This record gives sequence, structure tokens and C-alpha cells, in this order.
Amino acid sequence: MKDVRCIDLFCGAGGLTHGLQKEGIDVVAGVDVEESCRHPFEFNNAAKFIKEDVSKISGEQLNALFGKSEIKVLAGCAPCQPFSTYSQRYDVLSSPRWGLLYQFDRLVKETRPQLVTMENVPTVAKHAVFDDFANSLIDQGYHVYRSVVDCTKYGLPQTRL
Repeated sequence: MKDVRCIDLFCGAGGLTHGLQKEGIDVVAGVDVEESCRHPFEFNNAAKFIKEDVSKISGEQLNALFGKSEIKVLAGCAPCQPFSTYSQRYDVLSSPRWGLLYQFDRLVKETRPQLVTMENVPTVAKHAVFDDFANSLIDQGYHVYRSVVDCTKYGLPQTRL
């Protein structure tokens, strides 16, 4: 079996990391700016929590974490607040979170993982930053598959009243 290692950007409390680890993926680290995420992330996952702003971390730092893995997976669930239906009432373009997909793209370019994965709210696809991200991946030679997944079909709560 090949050596697969993953880094989870914008890891939060570690839900994605937990799922990946349950499926046998070696998540070596999660990166998030929120210190309050450290305890739940580390308590529930066998991975290192790195408190850092994704815009300040370098591909060199991430590649050191990947080590000599045969397959690198870079996961990123950038904050959804700028793209949510609720936030569209406000001036979200002035939010510093708006450009975090560009930072994710920068890290893809700097680390050259074999697999890139992300999830976000469905409305992210209505914004130019998402198109820029997807087109950049295509330009780098990645196959891009995008779809809206209705998690209620998998027994997860998703509908809000």
C-alpha cells in the first residue's frame, strides 16, 4: 500500500480529519487560526494542530510535514461565512476571509499534492473566487470535479429552518 499523507487546512475542530482518519488516511496535521480548536482537534484525532493563519504558512512548511509520502493530499474547507446565503446581505467582499481560497490555491501550487479536496457551502460556486480556484487547478493539470452533495441522503442533518 502506498504512503498517503494529508494536511487539513482550515481544520477547525477536526471533523474532516476525523472522517479521513477513520477511512485510513494519515492526516499528519491540521492548520487553523483559532486556538479554541486545538483541544477538540487533538483530543479526537491523531494529528498535530498548528495554530497559524493559512495566508502566512508556506508550502515549504507543509512539504516538511508531508515528508517523503508517495501521495500528498491537501484538504481545505475555507471558512464559508463569506459565501453563505445569510452573509450575502452584508459587504462580504471586505471580509479578510473572502480571499482564503486564493491562499489555498497558492499552497496547492507550492506543495504540488497529488490530490486536492475541499468542501464549502453550495453558494461558493456562485462567486468568482471559486471559479478562479477551480480554473487554477485545471491550469495546473488537476481534474476538477465539483458537485453539491445533499448530506441528508446520508443521514446527516443539513436543512436549516
